[in-house]
Amino acid sequence: MQGNAWLQCDVKPGMFDNEVAICVRTTDGLVLSFFMNADAVRTFPPNRKAIPVAVVDQNSDYGVVALPSRSFEGANIARVPSDALQFA
Repeated sequence: MQGNAWLQCDVKPGMFDNEVAICVRTTDGLVLSFFMNADAVRTFPPNRKAIPVAVVDQNSDYGVVALPSRSFEGANIARVPSDALQFA
């Protein structure tokens, strides 16, 4: 399925009140991190944080997503576990 989805991730306080630090774990075990506006983060029960992403490709094991910002590690495209994606 292609389109927009919510990607579960770790969210930590950013440097400013309206900013959060995002950590996304890929299927390769890498962690991609970047800052984004706190208003873009959504909470799903039970207290799971997620960010909006564009799904480029997906199969039963993983999804290839375009992150909302380039990561500090350089990538803005990531292969993430399919069960980390929520289509809403």
